Amino acid sequence: MTLTDATLNGTSLTTAVPDAAILDVNRQLVGRPRHQRVRVPGRAGGWTFDEEPGDRRLELVIHIASASITARRSAVRDLAAWAEAGTTSQLIVDDEADRYHDAILDDAAATNEWIRQAGDIIVPFLVGPYACAVSATSEAITATSNPDSDSFVAADEVTAEPVVTVTARGGTVTGFTFTMNGDALTWAAGTVLNDGDPLTVNAIGDVVLQSENEDVNLVGAFDEADVDMADVSGTFPLLVAGANTWELSWTGTATSVDIDIVWRRKYR
Repeated sequence: MTLTDATLNGTSLTTAVPDAAILDVNRQLVGRPRHQRVRVPGRAGGWTFDEEPGDRRLELVIHIASASITARRSAVRDLAAWAEAGTTSQLIVDDEADRYHDAILDDAAATNEWIRQAGDIIVPFLVGPYACAVSATSEAITATSNPDSDSFVAADEVTAEPVVTVTARGGTVTGFTFTMNGDALTWAAGTVLNDGDPLTVNAIGDVVLQSENEDVNLVGAFDEADVDMADVSGTFPLLVAGANTWELSWTGTATSVDIDIVWRRKYR
């Protein structure tokens, strides 16, 4: 029996390799720092160029205990097939079952196989700097005055890219400016949004779409046929940890506008 379990690309280790047990999980504290420090003549010290963090390493310490040497060899091959997904895949370790890592095998680790039926191996994965929530978080807002503004609190740890769907209610929207935390994005209508028509601002893919949100997995996916970037200017919104301020102003006859914000929380 494992002390904990892990699921990679939808398959748990206990299912793929029943003889394997995870003894330990080693996670690097943060993503690899990528800032650059440059010496500047005539200046005390240097100048730091800040940068977003790089990848980090997550290691599963695995023990294999089989009924025979032949069974152990089969278990090792099954472990190789499970770990080598061939592409970046979702890895969930069940001591933090509410989040996943985008992971890929980072090294051709060798199994220390004993003369008996057991073996030990450290399986290293390269993962992104942040884990992502398995379930999306959402905030539903209705703007009733023009302009309207307010704020909401996000119980997040790290800045996230939201998907924002704007829907006209009680009339038309011929253009709008949506501002979040100081980032303002303006859409000047190529076509009119009638009552119930949505327009989606996908900050993950940096694209505006004349459709409902089709990016159900929140990975930046979109249908090219729905793209409407010719009518867009400004910057895409970012959602921050803590209080998030928003403002919406619009042109047209709509009496209110629904603002549906969805995002995937990130964790260090």
